[in-house]
Amino acid sequence: MINQMSGAPFRQRGAVLVVSLIMLAVLTLFVISMIKTSIVELKIGGVSQTAASNLSAADSAIDNFLALNSGRFAPNWLTAVGAAGPVAGSFAYSTAVTAYSALGASVQLAGVQLSCGAPKRVGEQIGPNSLQAVQFDIWATAIGGTGGQVVTHQGVQSLAPSGSCP
Repeated sequence: MINQMSGAPFRQRGAVLVVSLIMLAVLTLFVISMIKTSIVELKIGGVSQTAASNLSAADSAIDNFLALNSGRFAPNWLTAVGAAGPVAGSFAYSTAVTAYSALGASVQLAGVQLSCGAPKRVGEQIGPNSLQAVQFDIWATAIGGTGGQVVTHQGVQSLAPSGSCP
């Protein structure tokens, strides 16, 4: 190539080529970093979705149990059998009839009576004919088909006639 001002030929040194290759390398490293960040964010999103699904399945199981046994909570009720105990099958929650079956979630329910005695509230009756309170802890463990486990507890208090608690 000939220099326009002097008319003498000059050598190109390739500075533009070197600078453009450096810029290409920097941009390539930036893209690789962004791809790695995106992969991590996708994994976090998947775990969050699985946890939310498991929590919903556990809450649904507890809500179903409470709806089936509404008004039946009494002292020693969990250990009673027949009509005096929990509704048959209420501890066997099935996700097959819910949207959680598509995700492969399985739920196990359990319960325990925590206490039975005088209620601990201001303004309650005091005396031999006062009501007594019984507290239960109902919990559900949901295990998702895609992994993860969630345990949800629900407290239940029911008033019982005087003398019901041992």
